[in-house]
Amino acid sequence: MTPENIKNIKKMNAKELQKKLKNTTDEGMQIFLLTELGKFSKGPTVQETLLRYTESPSVALRSTAFDALIKNGNKEVISAAIKHLNDEYKVVIRCIELLGFHRVVNTIPLLKSLMDSPNKWIRFYAADNLGDMNDDSLISFLSTQLEGEIEDIVRSGCYSGIIKLVEYEEDIPFWIGKMGELLMNTKDPDAAYVTINSLTDFADAPFSKQIVTILQSRLDIEEDKKLSRLLEWSLACIEQWEKL
Repeated sequence: MTPENIKNIKKMNAKELQKKLKNTTDEGMQIFLLTELGKFSKGPTVQETLLRYTESPSVALRSTAFDALIKNGNKEVISAAIKHLNDEYKVVIRCIELLGFHRVVNTIPLLKSLMDSPNKWIRFYAADNLGDMNDDSLISFLSTQLEGEIEDIVRSGCYSGIIKLVEYEEDIPFWIGKMGELLMNTKDPDAAYVTINSLTDFADAPFSKQIVTILQSRLDIEEDKKLSRLLEWSLACIEQWEKL
């Protein structure tokens, strides 16, 4: 796909995208078109198209379709996301994100049960998105999960979930510190990656200095080029936010 083709597709409206999708058999192009349709996901015809692709035989297409639907909280979409919580992990994590985005609190028991999954990514997303449910009783649950969890990436998700749930602002620096300890000690690049992103998201004014110190400390010792670039980008973003 040429840059010109990409540019033209990005200019398409929902009807044009759906027409092109209907006439496309290449999976890579289908993924790109489904992603673009996400801009129009609340429209009834687009919703119908995306929901149809959530039943595709292709894991990549199912996952992309749910990702494109994330801003659509209609009951049909929520029902589909719940149905696919036992799908392949790349689909499951997109469904978890959708349920967390819309704070579907009746799915809390389902998300808690996913903390028993053997897949570390499912456990990470479940923990992180439980933090979006505005139920501070989940702090105790996530704290208990931390006690037996050996995967740093899942521990990072638990810390992130707790930070989003804590009631008092003065409690947040403690948990940010825990994330900082994890970031400084982990050997898992996936855990480092998600922790850097989470800390960047939490870098509001009251906590930005603490988080900048953590990120800079990791950057000073980082040997992985991808993580170094992410750390530099995160620090630059926080610096820009502080100027606003």
